[in-house]
Amino acid sequence: MRFVAVAILICLSVVQALAENSTIPRSAHRYILAHGESLGAIAIDCTGKGSKCSISQFMKDARVCALLVIKKGRIRLERYAEDPTYCKDDGAAPNGPGKLYGIASVTKSITSTLLGAAMAERYHARSATDFASVLAHPVKTFVPAFARDPASAYADVPLDRVLRMRSAVRWSEWGWHGYFSDNARLLSEVRQKGTQSVEDFARKYRVRVSSAQSPFAYSALDAAVAALTAERVAGRKLPVLAYQRLWNPIGATSVSKWGVDKTGTALGNCCFRATVGDLGRFGMFVLNKGKAPDGTRIIPSAWFDLATKRVNGADDAIPQESPSQNASCPMDYRFFWWLRQKSSDFTAIGTDGQFIHIYPESDIVIVQISDWQGWKDGDRRECESFRAHDSFVDALGR
Repeated sequence: MRFVAVAILICLSVVQALAENSTIPRSAHRYILAHGESLGAIAIDCTGKGSKCSISQFMKDARVCALLVIKKGRIRLERYAEDPTYCKDDGAAPNGPGKLYGIASVTKSITSTLLGAAMAERYHARSATDFASVLAHPVKTFVPAFARDPASAYADVPLDRVLRMRSAVRWSEWGWHGYFSDNARLLSEVRQKGTQSVEDFARKYRVRVSSAQSPFAYSALDAAVAALTAERVAGRKLPVLAYQRLWNPIGATSVSKWGVDKTGTALGNCCFRATVGDLGRFGMFVLNKGKAPDGTRIIPSAWFDLATKRVNGADDAIPQESPSQNASCPMDYRFFWWLRQKSSDFTAIGTDGQFIHIYPESDIVIVQISDWQGWKDGDRRECESFRAHDSFVDALGR
């Protein structure tokens, strides 16, 4: 059910193209990904019922615009859609290694990583205990505007709960087929029209439930507030931090773009554009728990142990009745990463088939970019994509 708000997606693709963006420069020391032996022909269970298909057939059925598989730092598969109608949301650039692809909610996982970087820098957090101590503080500790407005839903919410989508904010992510939702208002007023900043917009929201044990409720505003918090903690705008702590260390070979509000605050929930190769480099950075390609430690590994793994005593389950859950391939959720059940792999997910899928035990990163305006029956295609990813991992050796 993660792919029901079709109307808002089309709106988002237009908004991303029109609104103000901040440029993240390419790295001063670009890291070229080496090629290993090509993956070759494999059989994928595209239907989940034993019916096999090829990689090309999978890409056609799932309307995949770009597919990148990296194992042990080497590219084993890199393909782009031959159909020129796929991924035309930017109106011009053809599919290929130089195209900047919109990644929708995959942006949230980048936001989470940058928040970890900011906390390590500001509070000298190194261990899981250090990070947990900072995350236990309410948002108003980091964003004074919320302290001045105690009625705001975010004033007293611990940062940990924001990162796990349990803020208890009164928020409608989906609305009616994407219409009349709070998410649509966020995109319109903050991103497209620029009439409000993220901070002003967020302060107007009130608490949905009073319990400190509020259930999971997917919220773009939680991610936007997390990005605002990261900026306040770091003392600089997130695109600047992204260059300093991600794009430059990972050796990004291209510029990237990040949508910002009227004050220059990045939208932590969306609106990031990058090449497939640089998304793969980011995935490798997370796989290596915050190490750059040259081995330099950029973010403490403890952050990734908290962000991408289940933690004893924490409720990371998504209820079956949640519209964010896909009953055919259920997942848990933590720190803006989706955790696959009964396995160690985890993934960033963006609407309509955007993935940075990480298999830590197999040393594999998979980047998939799919056609925003062409994904119908999204739950089925999501499960099909996971089966394809698993097939790549099986073929390369777990």
